[in-house]
Amino acid sequence: MGVVLLVIFYGSILFCVIASIMRVAKYANAPLHLRWEFYRGSSVYELSEWWTKAHVGFKDKLKSIVKDIFSLREYYQRNRGFWYFLYPFHIGLYLLVLWHVWLFVSALTMDAEAAPFWGLVWGHISVALVLIGGVGILVKRATDENLKVYYSPIHYLKWVFLLVTLVGGFYAVQFYYGASMPAVMGYVKGQLAFEWEHKLQPPLFSALHVVFVAPWLIYIPFSHMMQLFFRYYHELRWDHVPNRRGSNIERKVKELLNQPVSWSAPHIQSGKKWSEVAKGMPEDTTEKRDE
Repeated sequence: MGVVLLVIFYGSILFCVIASIMRVAKYANAPLHLRWEFYRGSSVYELSEWWTKAHVGFKDKLKSIVKDIFSLREYYQRNRGFWYFLYPFHIGLYLLVLWHVWLFVSALTMDAEAAPFWGLVWGHISVALVLIGGVGILVKRATDENLKVYYSPIHYLKWVFLLVTLVGGFYAVQFYYGASMPAVMGYVKGQLAFEWEHKLQPPLFSALHVVFVAPWLIYIPFSHMMQLFFRYYHELRWDHVPNRRGSNIERKVKELLNQPVSWSAPHIQSGKKWSEVAKGMPEDTTEKRDE
């Protein structure tokens, strides 16, 4: 049993890291995007002689990132009722991630018996915020006609699984470890120290929590959660760099224009390169069809 859990836990962590790196590399090496795929108003490209305008500076970008991450302002402006649940969910999630980081670092640097009580309060508040927000989000997505059209049935199952995972972690800390922060930190310290007695004979609720967490680690690289890594990707959100002669953008555009046209339509002829299609007008096939 312990060996199986070791394989599941460490295997899922390794898989998550490798798959995430591969996806990051895939996105970074993707072809240039067509600008109309992203800009639907208030774009600098809509201004005349936009290339003469000042580019967005690092401070402005950082300010925008902070506002988006910690206030979710776009949701606040577009769907206030949804934001009331989305905001505590995300804040609780941020706090929960930081709590785990603090727990691991503290387990390596301090005596378990000196673990502070406020660490337990921090963890419980984080879980409470995620649960309250998560239940609200689930209900809103299931009942709001404007939201539920975007979600398939598997999405709701995934959301319930997330909430059950959180409840399991809360139960393990509060009841199995007796709401004792030293006990929790002692367990983590033993895991980080690779004490095989603890690893090969794990407590029941700790083992169950690992079983629930492992699928999430495998799922994350392929989920919309990966947007966290790409939402503020410089060349995607703020690419107001003009396509000048000899630039890297021009080189990439030329490479793409040399690609063959792999599909056809009345306005697109296959068998040519995209550069040829872009230079010429499509042939008038009306008369040929009439004949």
